[in-house]
Amino acid sequence: MKYLILIVGLFAGSLKAQVPTDWTELGEVRYMRGVDLRTGYMVEKPRFSGKIKRMADQEIEISGYMLPLDAEGKTYAISRYPYAACFFCGGGGLESVMNVWFLELDQRYSVDDYVKLQGTLRLNDNGDGLIYLLEGAEEIE
Repeated sequence: MKYLILIVGLFAGSLKAQVPTDWTELGEVRYMRGVDLRTGYMVEKPRFSGKIKRMADQEIEISGYMLPLDAEGKTYAISRYPYAACFFCGGGGLESVMNVWFLELDQRYSVDDYVKLQGTLRLNDNGDGLIYLLEGAEEIE
């Protein structure tokens, strides 16, 4: 029995837990205006809360509406809001959408397919593109 506990303990230490993430948590970001040194243009760079910084590079779970970003169905974003109200088309901000890079993409998503994904949260604070990226994403139930 003690060997079984030892074996289970060894494997449990290597398992990664996905942190259920809420879009409200991701909304804890402020923006600072500054000049992009590469282009000379004014940009708004995100300043993430301490809570968001601690979530960076961690496995998370997030639910939202899929937004295909290309005609081939290879590039996607996930949004807190459906297409009509998303960052690109409605009242949502940058904190309400994230790029999705799938581990393996074995299906195509349509606009507003509601899904739950898991992956590694990456932060983009350089003022170029979306501020959140979900890397190694997989759909979960």
